[in-house]
Amino acid sequence: MKRQAYIAAPLATALLLSGALAGCKKDEPQGEPSAAPSEDVTLQSTRSWIRANYEDMGKLLYAEAETDLDGDGTPEVLAYVGGPMMCGTGGCNLVVLRRDGAQLRKVSELSVVQLPVGVLESKSNGWHDLAVTIAGGGVVAHTVRLAFDGKGYPENPTVSPAEETDSIGTELIPLEPLRPVE
Repeated sequence: MKRQAYIAAPLATALLLSGALAGCKKDEPQGEPSAAPSEDVTLQSTRSWIRANYEDMGKLLYAEAETDLDGDGTPEVLAYVGGPMMCGTGGCNLVVLRRDGAQLRKVSELSVVQLPVGVLESKSNGWHDLAVTIAGGGVVAHTVRLAFDGKGYPENPTVSPAEETDSIGTELIPLEPLRPVE
């Protein structure tokens, strides 16, 4: 244990000194950090995110779309995830994901969503409202508007604060067969 501390202390000191010395170079202009990820960084795919987060849910199917919901110039991912453990008569799950560097992070997960799914021009708390179809379990198919509340979208589109709307807006995920996640 003492040997590790003996080696680690000089290494830490060297790293601190190199950082301090690098900051002393006043004659060289400092470049602006790049907002774009490095070319050799592999962006996490929607499929790999679904596999990692629903690995115990059996065979899964999905559809995805990208759109900039929050207006920051980076598109968010909407993933419609289906499978025996993810769907019921009311529909399947819709997950809204946001890029965090190379990784995808969940913003919201909505249950009992039917296809199609769209995005509206209207915004709530800086994010575009979503339009989703709800039906099943005795509910006649119709479209509802889901507003972003500052933290996420409502988890259940069949209850308030979801509001009925007559438009799907720009259709992002159409009523088409889903692809296997495999």
